[in-house]
Amino acid sequence: MLSAGEGAFKSTRRGVWSIFSHVHVKLRSLLHHVLDFCYPGACGACDAFVEGGDVLCETCDAELEKLANAPACTLCAMPLGSDGAPCPYCHNRGVFPFDRVIRLGVFADPLKHLIHQMKYHGRWGLAEVLADRLADTERAKGLLTETQAIVPVPLHFKRHVSRGYNQADVIARQIASRCAIPVIHAVRRTRDTETQTNLHSHEKRIDNVRAAFALRRAARSIRGKHVIVVDDVMTVGATLKEVGRTLKKAEPASLCAIVLAIADPKGRGFEAF
Repeated sequence: MLSAGEGAFKSTRRGVWSIFSHVHVKLRSLLHHVLDFCYPGACGACDAFVEGGDVLCETCDAELEKLANAPACTLCAMPLGSDGAPCPYCHNRGVFPFDRVIRLGVFADPLKHLIHQMKYHGRWGLAEVLADRLADTERAKGLLTETQAIVPVPLHFKRHVSRGYNQADVIARQIASRCAIPVIHAVRRTRDTETQTNLHSHEKRIDNVRAAFALRRAARSIRGKHVIVVDDVMTVGATLKEVGRTLKKAEPASLCAIVLAIADPKGRGFEAF
């Protein structure tokens, strides 16, 4: 049991860190725009020269648009051969505990390279660009009109400090700012888990994040609301599912998920189901 003083200290520390993180992103955003003005840009995916402040060259932009427009299951977001076809992945049952999962595209280039740059090379501004592209898709527009709260998947404090930002939070804030939806940090990581990309077994990924999240006090505000959970990539869905199960305890009216990309959990490029 925490004393009143300890509880106040932890609450103040979380508040200060939230403010610092938000200001840090804003300052880096300003610097990003200044550098773009002073120096010619290169395509974020292939490094080709681009003019006018564009992030992608025409070729990569067209490829990203193809990924965004490709048929996908309306429940689990996995790729389909054609719109409305039976889903070979979820068999039209969806991904528990979510009512729906939507994505920008499958985890293939140029989206794959952009996410790697965003996540591991400090190019957090790409998260905003990709969030805008996702929000502009028809599937996202339909879902966002019903949404009352957005919850980003949290990083552990140590990893957040090391990286300087949480890419899921950047994505969530960008979508929220466009749609006037509040971002609620309703969940925290209780331990510093190994990155899921280092684990190739479905079972190991599930075990890695089991009981790794807990509700924060802010979770009270999502009760009875239509909530979206935001992350960058979903592979086996272990992290998203664990966050979703945690959020279910707060009794939202509905729970959906938005990700930038869906990766093949079998590592076969979606060629064999």
